[in-house]
Amino acid sequence: MDFGNIQLHIIPDGSFMTDGGTAFGIIPKVLWSKLVEPDDLNRIKLAVNCLLVQTKRKNILIDAGLGDKYSAKQRQIWGIEKETDTISSLASLGLKPEDIDIVLLTHLHFDHAGGATRYQSSGRVVPTFPNAVYYIQSQEWEDANHPNERTQATYLAENFLPLKKAGQLKLITGHYHVSRGISTWVTGGHTSSHQMVRIQSKGNKALFLADIMPSTAHIHPAYVPAFDLFPLTVMDVRKRLTQRVLAQDWLVIFQHDPQVTFARFKEEGERICAIPVVGEGGEKPQ
Repeated sequence: MDFGNIQLHIIPDGSFMTDGGTAFGIIPKVLWSKLVEPDDLNRIKLAVNCLLVQTKRKNILIDAGLGDKYSAKQRQIWGIEKETDTISSLASLGLKPEDIDIVLLTHLHFDHAGGATRYQSSGRVVPTFPNAVYYIQSQEWEDANHPNERTQATYLAENFLPLKKAGQLKLITGHYHVSRGISTWVTGGHTSSHQMVRIQSKGNKALFLADIMPSTAHIHPAYVPAFDLFPLTVMDVRKRLTQRVLAQDWLVIFQHDPQVTFARFKEEGERICAIPVVGEGGEKPQ
């Protein structure tokens, strides 16, 4: 998608399955199953889409996806499927891992930071993008390095400790200007320092939602996954961001929706809906 003076590219890294009840928290199945159909194990499919922002000077990757450091058992448990991966998706654009200048991680859960590192043939774990600076919220870093019983299964040290060892880690605090037109928006909610990413160019505005609103089925404030550590914060942020997006006609980018990536919000009665779009300046339904 051409977006002002920059380009936005969805970078797919496969998908995984998660329990449908967990994905919608206190909402009963009779309601959420109208939005997404579960499989025989009551699981729903979540896409893993990263975003490449190309400016005139930099290649900025937002989140790094699942990666490939999983055993056969882990792949089975999480239902990981890799129709493509981050490296192949970048290669289709003529880019190598060495071409990425910045990796901006919204948080350090396995489906967002797993691809930040990779195995060498020797078995050593190293940063996937050798020339990139990895931006991470300082509180997120602390939480990931000191997980509790609830979070330890998704904060996997091999996904982020090698970044510090390689000298490629940059810890940031709060809303942060990363590059011209690219800044973070700390929301909390999903984790204590979860962040979205704001993108602006020539009057165009976009918001990479990450896990504060993982799919179009999560627009309603009450449809909060059980994964979210601070559900009331998630509800409050969703209310505020949807009104802001509507008022200013921002483009929104869904990370985990299997069908919709780029969209705009529209009010339909008392509901807010996501209208899929492709391209700027001549938007068409997907």
